[in-house]
Amino acid sequence: MLDRVLKSNTVWLCTSCYYCTVRCPSGIKITDMMYELKRLGEDFGLVQKGAMAPVVSKAFVNMVDNYGRVHETMLMMRVLMKTKPWALLKMMPQGMKLMVRGRLPFLPHRIKGISEMNKCAGAMTVAMVGGLHPGGPSAKEA
Repeated sequence: MLDRVLKSNTVWLCTSCYYCTVRCPSGIKITDMMYELKRLGEDFGLVQKGAMAPVVSKAFVNMVDNYGRVHETMLMMRVLMKTKPWALLKMMPQGMKLMVRGRLPFLPHRIKGISEMNKCAGAMTVAMVGGLHPGGPSAKEA
């Protein structure tokens, strides 16, 4: 059953707005569970073949971890190289025009204090995931 859940596109459609978590009368942390399901799917290789959402998610997170922000050019290039490399070739002329006009930066820039940001993000991840495992804080405690 878990493999069916992890291979479905449902968890990847979650926008992480926390609306469901805020509105849940039982205090269930649904958004946190969606994050955990995404992680499990990636860890066990149970993501749907050819699905673009997991590729976008992974590239997005890696970019934020490395630069502290998203670099749209690199995000698009990474996603398309893994999912639709021929589409990237079709988009190159438009991308070059945007770069020449200064509307699309070629290289990413790191934010100041990236190591501090990553420490905070790591601590938040541990706290969020800890609430989903036995022995972690319950919905009432968090």
